[in-house]
Amino acid sequence: MMAEGQEIQVQVMGQVRRMDKRLFIISFFITLFVGNLFAQTEELEKLRVIGENYTAESKYDSALFTFQRLDLEAKKAENVPYQAAAAMGLGRLYGTTKKADLAIESYKKANKLSKISNLPKYQNSSIFGVGTGFQIIWELDSTEIWAADSALYYYSLTRDGMIELEQKEEVAILLYNTALINTAQGDYLSAKDNLIKAVRFDTEIENSYGLSSELRQLGLVNYRLSLYDSAEYYYLKTLAITDSSNFVDKGLQVLNNLAVLYESQKNYEKAISYRKRYYDDSKNIFRLDYQDKLLELRQQYNMEELELRNELQENRILVQKRSQLLILIIGISLLVIISIWLYIVDQRRKTIKALAAKNDEINKQKIDELLQHQEIASLQGVLEGQETERKRVAIDLHDRLGGILSMVKLHFSAVEEKIDPENPTKEKFLTASELLDLAAGEVRNISHNMMSGVLAKFGLIPALEDLKTRISETGKLTVNLYTSNINGSLDGEQELQLYRIVQELMSNILKHSDATETNIQLNENEDSVNLIVEDDGIGFNPEKLDVNAGIGLSNLKARVAKLNGTLHIDSGLGSGTTVSIDIPIEDD
Repeated sequence: MMAEGQEIQVQVMGQVRRMDKRLFIISFFITLFVGNLFAQTEELEKLRVIGENYTAESKYDSALFTFQRLDLEAKKAENVPYQAAAAMGLGRLYGTTKKADLAIESYKKANKLSKISNLPKYQNSSIFGVGTGFQIIWELDSTEIWAADSALYYYSLTRDGMIELEQKEEVAILLYNTALINTAQGDYLSAKDNLIKAVRFDTEIENSYGLSSELRQLGLVNYRLSLYDSAEYYYLKTLAITDSSNFVDKGLQVLNNLAVLYESQKNYEKAISYRKRYYDDSKNIFRLDYQDKLLELRQQYNMEELELRNELQENRILVQKRSQLLILIIGISLLVIISIWLYIVDQRRKTIKALAAKNDEINKQKIDELLQHQEIASLQGVLEGQETERKRVAIDLHDRLGGILSMVKLHFSAVEEKIDPENPTKEKFLTASELLDLAAGEVRNISHNMMSGVLAKFGLIPALEDLKTRISETGKLTVNLYTSNINGSLDGEQELQLYRIVQELMSNILKHSDATETNIQLNENEDSVNLIVEDDGIGFNPEKLDVNAGIGLSNLKARVAKLNGTLHIDSGLGSGTTVSIDIPIEDD
């Protein structure tokens, strides 16, 4: 331990000497790096926002160009977070234009990059995006049921994570997409419930684009339910949003919905009015597409020109910034030097205390481990003594008392044959004979329980089946037993200890858990046997387990330790309890 402490002290002193030599150089370049990084990040963020705006305004060509450029610039700057942002933007763009395969590919790329950069929100959004890609496949071909199932699967992976990180916009989209699947499957009530939740999220964050989709879908669901007034209300609210926000595609969709609604009500004047506006706006969007191509070329030229102007402007003001930058560098450098020096002084002072504390901690751990080993060894001796005494008492009950009762039964049978059926004492004699049979059966049952009779005769699995049946027959607890790949790798002692462990767990469940059902799983792997016992009871707080542990838990730990196994207990108040035990096995 002293050698370890000396090694830590040598490492700290070496770091101090290196810091003293390079301190000024590091502090000088820190400021330059931070300033350059801030400027790059600001430019990348502008490109990301422009791309998102183009997508919202249905200018898909310009959006594609912008996100591709964002990706290139981010790669030049080796900025992985904005590479992930570019992939996310492309995923949304491809999803909007129904290019499902490209959307899935982009979202998976975004997920990979966000993991590298440790961006939890992007990880959630990219997984959700993969789900939207599968939903698009299903929307394009409703026979692809697997795609809808895949979409719901990916939504389930990320919903809780997005709610936890307050990604309200993404949660709203997830609820909206789920509602689309509900609507297509005819589950309109679930669709309305999900849409109303989505509207709450988007209203809170003032997301007009999301609201326009959700309100229109609410109108459609109410139309399918023949609630025409409600459908009209939601359609008109949607139209007001699309008109004020210039959401051209969404506007066309709701105009068509209104025309269909009024046609179904035979209000042909309004139907014709909305149908006419629909065709007029459709022509405009084609013109917008044409203008968009011109805007793309113009934007490309303007961006290049803007870069040139920025470069010239930066050269003109470079002289003015140098003096300000030098003052800033000197100030930050002094601050860094003072901070590092104070840290070094404090680190020197704490080194000895840290070594002493570590020594005390290691010594305490050794003492605790020694005491624990002694306790387990003592318990193992007690358990072995109990098992020996069980066998002795069981043999005495079975061989001696059981034999005596059998002989008494033979004498009773001989006397019974000689008693006249009309004799009034024969009924009492028969009752005594039945009680004798009952006593012999009880002796046999007690002997088998103490000796684990089924276990000794047939093995572990039949013994567990017998235990399951006997407990279930009480009506207090339903027991399910599942076994897999049990190939007889355990010896008799191991099987007996495992059986006792299950008995102990069943006893605890019946006494303390208020459970109605429990599952016993026994599986054999290549090098171990795994036992899992879980119940649906009231559970408990595992943090207080060691404080309140009783004899039952101590016996359980001792039996597991005797088998060189590992024990894990997972529980929570109101969520049941799961006990997992792994017992190593050796190949013959």
